[in-house]
Amino acid sequence: MPYLDGCVSISRAARSGPGLLLFKTLMLPTVILLLACWEYVRQWLLSLGACSSKRAWIIAGLGMTGAIFLVFYVTALGTEGDWYRWQRRYGVTFYFGGTALAQLLLVWVLWPARRQLANGRLLQPIVTLIVLISLQWALGVFSAIKRLIFEDPVFIDRLENVIEWWYALPMATGFIVIAWLFSRATIQSRP
Repeated sequence: MPYLDGCVSISRAARSGPGLLLFKTLMLPTVILLLACWEYVRQWLLSLGACSSKRAWIIAGLGMTGAIFLVFYVTALGTEGDWYRWQRRYGVTFYFGGTALAQLLLVWVLWPARRQLANGRLLQPIVTLIVLISLQWALGVFSAIKRLIFEDPVFIDRLENVIEWWYALPMATGFIVIAWLFSRATIQSRP
């Protein structure tokens, strides 16, 4: 159970065999959905008047950049060499970084207007998104300092894998909450 014992990283779980084909088959269309999601977020923020056009573009741009780098990561899995290492390293870094920043900025622009937006109907999903994003960022900080706390390289490797799995879970769940935000705002706007 990788969420508990850190037996394998997300990358290693899908690096070979039938898992590789399944992962690529699912993740490449997911990139298209991510790009569409962030464009919809941009338009939605503008229609709500939650932020300026520039901020909406920054949020969407970070999310879309993350999605594009996910393509580098996914297509590199199962290959070898320097190009593979570059794609994997930067694909993962920019996917997780861009997505995490975009989600954080989304909450940042929605929070001040939470009561006015759709007559308060968005408060519960915004709070849920804040909890998920806070968990991501806490795990990210812990991951950055883990080598200062622990010395055993085998334990650190397993801990890194556990953190990776737990970090990805709230990030992915965040998109479900973003869909919940959309649905709550849409329901309120209907006559």
